[in-house]
Amino acid sequence: MKKITFFLSVFALAFAMQLNAQICDPPCTPDVSCVDVDNPGEVCPVDLPAATAGVFYDETVTVIPPAEYQGLPVIHSIKITNVEGLPSGMTWCKSQDIFLVTSPVTRYCCQISGTSNEVGEYPLTLTIVPYINVFGTPVAQSAMTDDTSLMVVVLPPAPVAAFSASETSVQPGMNVTFTDQSTNNPTAWNWIFEGGNPSVSNVQNPVVNYPVAGIYDVSLSVSNDGGENTLAENDYITVSSGSDINNALYNNVKVYPNPATHQITVEAENLKSISIVDVLGKVVYSTSSDSSKETIDISKLTKANYFIKIVTTDGEITKTISVK
Repeated sequence: MKKITFFLSVFALAFAMQLNAQICDPPCTPDVSCVDVDNPGEVCPVDLPAATAGVFYDETVTVIPPAEYQGLPVIHSIKITNVEGLPSGMTWCKSQDIFLVTSPVTRYCCQISGTSNEVGEYPLTLTIVPYINVFGTPVAQSAMTDDTSLMVVVLPPAPVAAFSASETSVQPGMNVTFTDQSTNNPTAWNWIFEGGNPSVSNVQNPVVNYPVAGIYDVSLSVSNDGGENTLAENDYITVSSGSDINNALYNNVKVYPNPATHQITVEAENLKSISIVDVLGKVVYSTSSDSSKETIDISKLTKANYFIKIVTTDGEITKTISVK
């Protein structure tokens, strides 16, 4: 909560809405935990949650009116007469037309709701009519207009990661062009290319060379101001030069679940060793094995993508795992 030290800043946040708002039906419910400590008034919450474009928004603001204002006698009540600045698609209502100053305090509320498709930041301007107590009679004063630094923020919807590759089966030394097909206009990209050169990239549509035969995973994380999303494609790229790849070995090795949170299981005939390496090449886990199944605790690993190197008596392979 934020203490309210002057009149206009209190109600700029509480009533950042449109002109001619109606009384809420059904009525909004003030937050009883909103407390006026030093009697300059109070508004809760200080920062409204951001809206998301295309998603219905519904937020209640609780207001305790200030009893005093510099330059005016004791305030009897206040009324919002004009508010500008909300993006289209949003409307507002309030618990009642006039907000009275009472002792003990009375909590009022207003409700902002609707769906806007206009991504951006919207500074708010409002007009407020204060009423002062003149010998027990409320008397309206001149309207006050305030341009505040407060704003309604509408974020874009979070992207959904998707991509394609120019080729998914190539020979060693060939290039593959990856094309971002993510929705909702991402602004940042984080690619991980198992076995590729480069092994990571932050460009939208990278070109990757695969110098060594193998079967490799590809993952893409995309983000914008609205959030992020990750797509991991296991065994997405096959680099083959005839006998260089032992397809039976790759089919024999299983790593699950993927993504994982607490532990993973590795299954393969004639296991010899298992190691987990982060994207910077640091070995974060390593063990030897003489069984066909190993369960590994990954609960202490940071949430990220890792390479898992599995060595058997028939050869070795590298896969990608995602720790969530």
